[in-house]
Amino acid sequence: MSDFMTNLRGFALLFIVVQLSACGGSSETSEPPNEPPPVSQLRVILSGNQTVEFLKTDGDAQLAGSTTGLYWRESSTASWQLRTPSATAITGIAIIGAGHYIVAAQPSEQADQPFPLYESTDSGQTWQAITHNFGGEFNTPIFNLAYDARTDQIYALGQGALAVANRSAANWTLLHGAWDTFATGMRLLVIDPIKTTVWFGGQGAIENGYFGRYNQTTGSVQEWNDLLAPPSTFKGGLVHPLDNNTVMFSGENGIVRSTDYGETWTTPLGDVEHAFFWDVKADTNGDLYTARYTKLKPEQPLIVLCSENNGESWQSHDFSSETDIGGVKSLMLAQHDDEELLYLGLWQGGIKALPLSALSCAN
Repeated sequence: MSDFMTNLRGFALLFIVVQLSACGGSSETSEPPNEPPPVSQLRVILSGNQTVEFLKTDGDAQLAGSTTGLYWRESSTASWQLRTPSATAITGIAIIGAGHYIVAAQPSEQADQPFPLYESTDSGQTWQAITHNFGGEFNTPIFNLAYDARTDQIYALGQGALAVANRSAANWTLLHGAWDTFATGMRLLVIDPIKTTVWFGGQGAIENGYFGRYNQTTGSVQEWNDLLAPPSTFKGGLVHPLDNNTVMFSGENGIVRSTDYGETWTTPLGDVEHAFFWDVKADTNGDLYTARYTKLKPEQPLIVLCSENNGESWQSHDFSSETDIGGVKSLMLAQHDDEELLYLGLWQGGIKALPLSALSCAN
């Protein structure tokens, strides 16, 4: 065979090998494309390591009471401003009217004066200290404030006291308990203008959770004790906006619920290993939202729960993969453009938020 034919066959074989390689004949496989990272549902509303214990609205404006003072912004799209009467922790916020606020704060140092109360009529740009007699001679701490527009009065909680004043917040009348009660303190304060009652509660001297219902017409009080296993306390809750016979209150060790305005009680969230639920919120459809907090350390799972059946059962959602600062101490629903968000005031974590679309409440 001639050299010409031998070379021709060699070129032909090389051509075939090249073609097979181009058509995928090689045993080597290409690397798969990188998967895009999962989209985070959690949004930052207020950054920082402050603890946010109060979330309020004044029309479109938003207020956040924190361990570093009061934050305010004009709307959900505006920047936050520190508009605080004190650099100490805020312990209560009452919205009297547009731009008109009464705020309680921790004293800057241990003093023999009543705990500070401040008033602003310009959305917190300026403040005036209020001379008041809450606590009588004992200067008891103020743990919460609430304004009743129906009666034009302000209610406040002490360690074991429920008191009321007119909108000046100067002269306080003790309605229940005592100024010098030995107790951990109260926090639950819910005014029901429909049934003209005030629900209040907290923790007693023996770490027992208790709450009461004050009748604004008769002045009578009915109390409930030990509905949750001790040690327990009550922090927040609501009268259901679509069913005013249904009330539920949250705190350490779970949530209690009544569908007959206190005649009978159940614990749809109980025996939860002493986790706290600081509040319960309802959206316009009547779906309910709450979130967990444990008091051991700020690094903890972010667990948010919701219910579509008036709190009879709850669906749990774990967002621990998105943050390790997950202890929730306040809640608020807020509209952002065309979606509604659940604000989460965190222990040493500022404010985060979740779209309600990220929370399935169906059983």
